[in-house]
Amino acid sequence: MKRLLLLLFITAALNAQDIDDIKKSDEYIWGEGVSRTLRKADRIALDDLISQISVQIESQFTDILSEENGNLQEFTKSIINTYSSTTLNQANRKVEEKRGKTTVLRYIKKADMKAIFVDRKNKIIDYTKSALNAEKELRIADALKYYYWSLVLLRSHPDHNTIKMQFPEEGERLLLTALPDRINRIFTFLNIDIETVKKNQVAKNKSILLNINYRKQPVQNLDYIYWTGDSWTRIESCKDGVGFVELYGEAVNLPKLRLKIEYVFERKSKMDQELWMVIENIEDIPYFSKADFEISLKWQKAKPEKQIEPEQVTVKDGGTNTSDKKIESATDIIYSVIKGIRAQDYSSIKNHFTDQGYDIFERIIKYGNAKIIDDEIDLNIVELDSSTILRSLKMRFDFPNNDRTFLEDVNFTMNADKKIDGLSFALSQIAIKDILNKSDRFGSTQEKYYLINFMENYKTAYCLERLDYIKSVFADNALIIVGSMLQVDESIGEMYQSLGKKVNYIRMTKQEYIERLSHIFNANEFVNIHFEKNDVKKIAGDKKIYGIQIEQNYYSANYADKGYLFLMFDLSDSTRPKIYVRTWQPEKNLDGSVYGLKDFHF
Repeated sequence: MKRLLLLLFITAALNAQDIDDIKKSDEYIWGEGVSRTLRKADRIALDDLISQISVQIESQFTDILSEENGNLQEFTKSIINTYSSTTLNQANRKVEEKRGKTTVLRYIKKADMKAIFVDRKNKIIDYTKSALNAEKELRIADALKYYYWSLVLLRSHPDHNTIKMQFPEEGERLLLTALPDRINRIFTFLNIDIETVKKNQVAKNKSILLNINYRKQPVQNLDYIYWTGDSWTRIESCKDGVGFVELYGEAVNLPKLRLKIEYVFERKSKMDQELWMVIENIEDIPYFSKADFEISLKWQKAKPEKQIEPEQVTVKDGGTNTSDKKIESATDIIYSVIKGIRAQDYSSIKNHFTDQGYDIFERIIKYGNAKIIDDEIDLNIVELDSSTILRSLKMRFDFPNNDRTFLEDVNFTMNADKKIDGLSFALSQIAIKDILNKSDRFGSTQEKYYLINFMENYKTAYCLERLDYIKSVFADNALIIVGSMLQVDESIGEMYQSLGKKVNYIRMTKQEYIERLSHIFNANEFVNIHFEKNDVKKIAGDKKIYGIQIEQNYYSANYADKGYLFLMFDLSDSTRPKIYVRTWQPEKNLDGSVYGLKDFHF
């Protein structure tokens, strides 16, 4: 017993000596906390360490602070507080317990301090690269979002004055000047014109369709708010170059339309906790006056809104050699459906649907007070086996308990009995063209439409919370990766052998995955999935096995995240598609890749 007590005494003395040595050394930055509990002492020590780190780097934020007229020390500390607890918790720790008190020392070597900021620098570069890709693909909402987020994070980095990056056609530039320039350039080349103005005398409202172009090409997406005479609206989202404005009451007489283009995306920033903390905690984040647009309404003559006529509905063959008779029949049916939707007389068109189709139709309409926004209806018709798909009826969805509205192109699928059996939200025009423009070696036009149809049904099932469909398309032995954890049902041969040691395996049944989705759906008014970019590939040979990598944004009423989705699925039986692999990762792999066909054997 005496030997044990002596050993404990010597150990405590050595530990205390180590603490004193660290505090006296000029090699370390340290913070100290004393409390009755270890947890509280540790928190105090980390807070003290943050203060000391702030002192070390505060001179590097002098130029930023001069814009904000604040206290340099408080400003710097607020910035350091935005760095993740995971990063700061990696600081070394020593603990001493004496006379009922716990002393904690948190410390790092001064030479290692830059490591704290490495992840943020990488994130700044990654967001900028994402913005460049989005701008190139005319995803202007995404481009503004990522440029701005990169700029906000850059201003929270001690090396903000020196971080550089290569830009296409410009070479290497300092991000501190390049990012504001790229944002302002987008606003400069953004053109917003009025397409039509419709006035409803009964409802006393005015609806306006907008043409939104970037460098004379239709934008794929853009978010904005507009002035109603006494307040700003919720966020409106345009799609494929089409925007929508609706004015009520006295606002119909406004001489000009005022728009503010969204670029902060504060709510969406919650998908990145550190970014959100910067936006929330740092006052006077960058402001761009060029985001404000004004369009004269003085010379825009409003036409009275009228009921849609048969000649205003155009249906044409989408490239799968549909017969004239089928086109004529489909035109009659979709005209009746459109007329019923506009009149909100749903019972009069129920006979055009199967029971399943009408159930989905109700979900679509109730999904967000759906409204058809086109007067001239121009649809494509595509034949897939016994199904006939009428593509891309443009509709607006409005969510009462949410801060945004959406435009979506809605597809109607008719069965062999000419009954509408399903509805789906279309992919973007760029995504569709990317698939259709692939070579004949990839597949026939019909096979490409099978692929498009599957992706649209998959997206819609999550939006409409259709667990029945999701359950039907996942194979019982599907491999599911959530985050960085690999989750797998029973093995199905050599299919996954190439993964090797890249991931950790955890058993998860398909039923557990469905139950997990059920909890998410029950907790949200809506779910919206936005595919930013997709890359589709097919395995060699005759098998119809496809892999698609997608940059996916997921939004719901109380949650948002961004990640990289990969699906490997089999369309050999077009009526029974099967997903064999689904991976979702919040970040790319260390080499910049995401999971794809190369990682799996089938």
